[in-house]
Amino acid sequence: MCSSDLQAVIKEQGEVARPNPNSAAVWHYPGFDSNGNGKLDFEETMHRTCGTVAIKDGLLVIPDFSGLVHCVDAKTGKPHWTHDMLAASWGSPLIADGKIWVGDEDGDISIFDLSPEKNLVAEINMGNSVYSTPIVAGDTLYIANKSHLFAIREGATPEAK
Repeated sequence: MCSSDLQAVIKEQGEVARPNPNSAAVWHYPGFDSNGNGKLDFEETMHRTCGTVAIKDGLLVIPDFSGLVHCVDAKTGKPHWTHDMLAASWGSPLIADGKIWVGDEDGDISIFDLSPEKNLVAEINMGNSVYSTPIVAGDTLYIANKSHLFAIREGATPEAK
């Protein structure tokens, strides 16, 4: 979907936009009108992001700088749900163990079920801003906040210092 209303064009400087007949765009997601009032309110809008998407089981998840987590159908772009974390998200989501993990600037990790229905399983505060993406290697979850790196494993006991 390529149209002049989706492109940055300064008409006063003689710039023009032309449709691209060779575009491979499949869909475009600006947000969705969940309350049915005919416009996209702040909580319904896809805002800017520097994160990347995570996709599994046909679900595409992307957080934005405004703290919204969007879950849409990966093939159609149709919305499933949006959640407001109330703090900016700089990283990308992680999908692991049937869950979606997303960090935010307040230091919270929001954990959702990987589902077309929104289910916030838990919100865990990591003590400082989480600007990066949680990752899994082997059986260990790694989460970095602004000042610490955490390695989390089921059944683990902390090592003595």
